[in-house]
Formats: sequence, structure tokens, C-alpha cells
Amino acid sequence: MSIQQQGFRWGLAGLVSLLLVACGGDGSDKDSTSTPGATYSVGGQVTGLAAGKVVVLQNRGGDDLTVSANGGFTFGTRLSANAAYAVTIKTQPAGQRCTLAGASGTVTANVSNISLNCQDASAAMIKPIYLADTYRADRAGLLAQANAQGSNGYAYLFGSAVTAAEYINLYVKDLATTYTWEALDLPATATALQAQLNAQGARGYARGTFMTDGAVNSVFYVKDAQGLAPFSYELLPSQNSSSAFLNQANAQGARGFHFVGNFIIGGATVAIYGKDRSNARYVYALQAPTGEAAPESFLAQANAQGQQGYRFVGEYVFAGEPGGQAFKNIYVKDSTQAASFDYKALGATTNSGALLTQANAEGQSGYFYAGSMIFFPYGYGQPGVVRNVYGKPTNCSGTVMCRSGSPL
Repeated sequence: MSIQQQGFRWGLAGLVSLLLVACGGDGSDKDSTSTPGATYSVGGQVTGLAAGKVVVLQNRGGDDLTVSANGGFTFGTRLSANAAYAVTIKTQPAGQRCTLAGASGTVTANVSNISLNCQDASAAMIKPIYLADTYRADRAGLLAQANAQGSNGYAYLFGSAVTAAEYINLYVKDLATTYTWEALDLPATATALQAQLNAQGARGYARGTFMTDGAVNSVFYVKDAQGLAPFSYELLPSQNSSSAFLNQANAQGARGFHFVGNFIIGGATVAIYGKDRSNARYVYALQAPTGEAAPESFLAQANAQGQQGYRFVGEYVFAGEPGGQAFKNIYVKDSTQAASFDYKALGATTNSGALLTQANAEGQSGYFYAGSMIFFPYGYGQPGVVRNVYGKPTNCSGTVMCRSGSPL
């Protein structure tokens, strides 16, 4: 089961996020034989890189090459005959995603046909496609499953109880990419956790989720093969009042740090913020809670906020405020873009097959599955109304705001 983040009664699943691991076939311009003792260059062509953008390439895990214009590129280090080459993307250009083709092989002549193609990040997104896999909450099992699905381009979202008797792990494909997962032991202190998060972030691995299997507490990290790495994280004291939260979240957002959530570690509750290489700047807003209202009340609020560029994050509990004032709905927008969001709430599904049918039908219309919500319009003492909530971004760029779940 997941270690719960204190404060949220419901929230979008955190997912995610992001760096390119590219591979390809043998792309060398090679003769049938090579000259003993000769050395050869490794390079190719860049297309689609926007003006002022920079992408950093590596060959065989080093020999960094900064590319800032379309056209030819060549690594500075020449390779001996029959040496292997493997070109990868170390850092993506802000706001763009680049992919490689013909990026690995064996040198028998000068290599000049590696292809690097770049495009706007939003253009790289595809309509969400969902699948369900066996529910695994054990570290080894989930890690193996997430990597197997990740190699096919599916990102792990969360484990979910579809019914009282059926549990699934839900995956989504919404980028033309692949994913690699790692799991590390959860550190004992907030300071140690921040150090671990930033060490992984520097390697291109974003925090995926916190998990416990009853034996060991783990932090799962994901590397998206088309991400905006490196990632950096800051852990700050959690705020108990809505005004203090807004002050903290908006101050962090102005620096490009996105609110990931609250987490209890070492006897203290900390607020986790994450940042990627994009130029996004986040602004947060709070609205009245809708948990005790009809689904239509939530939709009216979420769509009004969505038209102003705010995406729904979740309902949050501010323990330092009395009674009904303790609950607030959190929304976030990226002030550097003019995106909008549309929400709909559909009837609850009775099994995983029905959920996938519904989610994939909505995905074809550009809606991502935000999760299942329970509304109590007749009070918490009465049966609740369950709805599956979907959101659709328009004119949206950047993976934090536009994807099924936050990549941070």
C-alpha cells in the first residue's frame, strides 16, 4: 500500500518524470573494413531546435556536447576502429523534447547520420491510452512491472481499488517515450531525503511515489526518456493555515518549484517542492471545498478556474483552521502560458474493464483520467456519490500541467 501524504483527502496522482534514454541501430557510415590504428568522428544532424534553445548530448556517458543550432554536430572525441558509440540526451531544451535515431553502433568509419529531432513539448504529447496490470505493492514486484510497462511507453500512475474486491495498477501512455524506474530505501530524516531526491534528480530520475510493502519503505524514481531533467527538490516546513500555504507555495512557484505534496518523515511533516528545467512559474489559488456538494458544484468551480488557466490539484486539509474552514480546494496555473482546462465527471464503473473502456474513450477526446471522487451532497452520514473525473488541457505546454499526473 502507498504511504499516505498527510493533508490530502483526494488529489491527482503524482507521477512523474523525465530524461531521454535513446538507442538505435548501427548508424555509422562504414566500409566493409576499417584501417588499423585509425580514429573516427561521431556526429549527425539536428532539426527542429528552436532559436535560443540548447540541448546537451553525451556519447558513452561522457564527452558532453552542447548543441544550440540546427545542422551538423560532431563530438570532440574521436573513437578507435570497432569501438562502440552510444549517444544519449543529457539535458533537454527548455520547453522542447528531442528524440534520437541511429544513436548507437560500432565505429568502422566516420559516423555522420545520427538524427536528433526536436519539437515543442506539447506537440510530443499523445492522446492518453490506459491499461491495467496486476496489483503489486511489493517493492520488487512493482519495480519489475513498472519497468516492463515502461519499456513499452506506459507510465505507472497509481494502485487503485476499482471495487471492494478488485485492485489494479493503472498505467498511461501519453508521450512517445519510454520509462526506467529505480527504488531506494526511504531515508530516516528530511535532510537525508532531500539529499537523495536531488542526487537522483541530477541523474534524470524524478520522484515517482513513496511506497511501503510492510517490510521496507521505499522511494520510487522514474526516468522519462524525453524529460526535462535535471530535477531539483526542496523540503520546507508544512503549513497549517491556508494563508501560510499560499505564501509558501506562491513564493516557491515564482522560482519554478511545483508543490508535490506533504509527507511525514522523521516525526515531522514537510512540504515537498520539485523543479525541472522548464521556465514554468506556478501560481496557486484556494477555493471553497466541494466534498459535501453535488458533483455539479465541483464541475462548475473546476471549469470556472480552468478557464482562467488553473488546474485542479485536490482538496486539502489545513489543520490549523477551525471547522469547515479547514478544507480548501487547491488549484495551480503556470503564469508563463495561456492554457485552459475543462472537466467532466462520469458515472462510476463497476470493474477494471469498464474503467479502461471509459478512460480510453475519453482519452481519444483528449481527456486524462484524474481519478475517482466521492461527493456527499446529503452529508457525510449518508451514502456518497462516486464519479470518475476527467480533465482536458488546451493550449497547454509542459509536462507538469498537461499530463495525466504530475511528473514531479
